[in-house]
Amino acid sequence: MKKTLAALALAGAMLASASASAQNARLGYVPIEAHPVGQGSIRFAELVAQKTDGRVTIQTFGSGVLGNEPQMQSSLQAGFLDVMVGPTSNLVGTIPEFLIFDLPFFYADFDAVDAVTDGPVGEALFARLESMGIVGLAYWDNGFRHMTNALRPVERVEDMEGLKIRVIPNPLFIATFEALGTNPVPLPYPELYTALESRAVDAQETPVGLIYASKFYEVQDHLTLTGHVYTPYVLLASKRWFDSLSAEDQALVMEAARESAEYQRGLSRNDAERLTGLLEEEGMQVTRLTEEEMEKLRARVAPVVERFTDTIGADLVAQAREAMAAGR
Repeated sequence: MKKTLAALALAGAMLASASASAQNARLGYVPIEAHPVGQGSIRFAELVAQKTDGRVTIQTFGSGVLGNEPQMQSSLQAGFLDVMVGPTSNLVGTIPEFLIFDLPFFYADFDAVDAVTDGPVGEALFARLESMGIVGLAYWDNGFRHMTNALRPVERVEDMEGLKIRVIPNPLFIATFEALGTNPVPLPYPELYTALESRAVDAQETPVGLIYASKFYEVQDHLTLTGHVYTPYVLLASKRWFDSLSAEDQALVMEAARESAEYQRGLSRNDAERLTGLLEEEGMQVTRLTEEEMEKLRARVAPVVERFTDTIGADLVAQAREAMAAGR
């Protein structure tokens, strides 16, 4: 009972402190500071301080020191954390429409991605966050996801057969990799390196930035550039914190978020090819699939796209397709 009362008192003190110093925010993210997310976070904090003449300051905390992404999201919703960066896949449990960013082979390139995130679809999805006590500030880049494994080169869809692959604990990811013939194993990201090292799983799928930053080349031999999913990062704010700002500072924070998105996307996308080369230098065998094999992969997952279109909403998926077509 005493522990419970102490915890409540601490929570109350945190809320009071947050209210008293609402302009001084904390921003949390999981990647290391050198990762484009870390650099984007630092840039966002600098822009906010500059634009508000120091009225609003943001302190950044990387490497998951404020918790993993689901934990930070809970803290954000409760108003204990002010700002965070995380993948949209963490939002699908509450807002299934965010699964539109997990549809396999849905986005052909970055132009297609930006047409969706920066248009009416991205705006509509951010509007849904308000019911969660969250304000969507900007879509950042996480790159296209690719496969690595420790057993064999994956040059054909048949080479995926039977691979135990770690996936995001997300029904669409699980369904996608079942359709590709693998054995998907849902695991939180912080457990992934150990699972690969111990061979609890054979394979994993993340963007090259995370593959390199997490040193998966130490425990994986083969990289196949499948580009099967594009899941963006999102810069999110606690509604409690955001609403504490003046209307002027809210507008300036949003402006800083848009500029930081342009900066962060540039860093992340320019880094992808360089990092692929570095992974080769570290000893990974890199495979680029032929268009014929890519078509086979798309055909395998087509029923998955159709099934989850019903979950997301056919109208929203059609709107995204229209935005991509208009942007070509």
